[in-house]
Amino acid sequence: MRSSLRRGLDNIYERLEATVRVVERRRFARKTVRGLAKPRFDFEKQYRERVLPFWQKYGVKPKKYWYLLYSQGQSELDPRYIPDDLYFGKILPYFSNMSFRRYAEDKCYHEILFGHLLRPRTIAKNVAGVNYDGEGRIVTRDELVAICAKEKSFIIKPSVDSGTGRLIAFYDADRHSFAQCQEMINRFDCNFIVQEVVEQHEDLACINQTSLNTVRILSFLFEGEVHVLSGILRMGTRESRIDNISAGGIQCAINPDGSLHSVAADKHRNWLDHHPNGIKFADIRIPSFERIKQIVQNEHRKLAHFKLIGWDFAINKDAHPVFIEYNVCPGANQMTCGPTFGELTERVLEDVFIGKTYRNANN
Repeated sequence: MRSSLRRGLDNIYERLEATVRVVERRRFARKTVRGLAKPRFDFEKQYRERVLPFWQKYGVKPKKYWYLLYSQGQSELDPRYIPDDLYFGKILPYFSNMSFRRYAEDKCYHEILFGHLLRPRTIAKNVAGVNYDGEGRIVTRDELVAICAKEKSFIIKPSVDSGTGRLIAFYDADRHSFAQCQEMINRFDCNFIVQEVVEQHEDLACINQTSLNTVRILSFLFEGEVHVLSGILRMGTRESRIDNISAGGIQCAINPDGSLHSVAADKHRNWLDHHPNGIKFADIRIPSFERIKQIVQNEHRKLAHFKLIGWDFAINKDAHPVFIEYNVCPGANQMTCGPTFGELTERVLEDVFIGKTYRNANN
C-alpha cells in the first residue's frame, strides 16, 4: 500500500493528465458541433425532459454540446451517452489505474504479456535506451540498424505513447536506401519497436490496400465479467498507410455477427455509406470476428488494473486474428456505436457516483 504522500503525489499527476484529455475533448466537441446540421427533432425539449432528469440523480448536468454531437443523424436523444469530459475525467480514472499505464502498454513487452497470441514478428526494439534484436539479445545501435536493413520491409513506431499514429514510419527496401533506413531508426532516441508489415486478409485489403485496416474492440471488466461493449473497423483512406481517424481515417461500427453497419463516420462526424475507394460498408464482414471477441474476453481477465481496454487486431491473409496493441485509455466508441455502456449504463453510473465499489482499488 502506498504512503499517503506518495498516493497524493500520484493523484495530482493523474488529475493533471486527465484534465488535459478533458480540455482537448471539450475543445474538439465545441468546434465540431458548430459545423453540424440541426437535429431532426426538438433538441431543447428532449434535452430538458430526458437528459437532465437522467443525470440529476448522479449530481451531473452535462453540457448540451455533447448531445448535439452524439445525436447527429438520430431521431431522438438517448440520455445514456457519456460526455467525453466525464468519461476521461471521472469514469476512466475510477475504473483503471493510470499510474501503471505506460509500462503496461509498452509494445516491447507484448511478448511477455501476450506471447501465446499471434503477433507481428519483432525485428528489433529499444527499451529505455537498450537495443535488442528480435530474439531479445542486446545489440549495439549499429547492429540494430544492420538487422533492420536486411528486411524487405518493416514498420517502426514508438513502443509507448504511440496514439494517433504518432511517429510511425514504413521502410521498403525497393524504395529506401540504407541511409534512409538508418535515418528512420535514428529519429528515435529510445523506446521503439520494429516489426514486420502484416499482410492483411483480402476482405479488408479491398477496402483500402495502402493501410492496415484494424478492428478495435472496447472491453469492460465489470461485476466479475468481461463485457465486449463495442467493435469498430478503422480504415485508412486514399494513399494513407495508417487507419487512425485523427489522420483522416474512417471508422465503422461492427455488428455482433461481424458485418459492418451501413454507414461509417470520419472525425468531422460526416456519415458515409461507402469508402472513398468505392466499397460499400454494408457489404463487408470481418473474418474471425467471433474469435477476436473470445481472445479479448480471455485476455482482459488477466488485467484487472484496467477495467476498460481498447484492443487492436489485424486479420492476416489466412483469416487469423493478429494482436497489434492494446490501449488502457481508450476512446468511448460513441461516435459510431451508440452509448458506451449500453444496457449497463445505469449500473455503471450507480457504481461510479454512489456505490463506489472500486474506491480503494488503486491503493
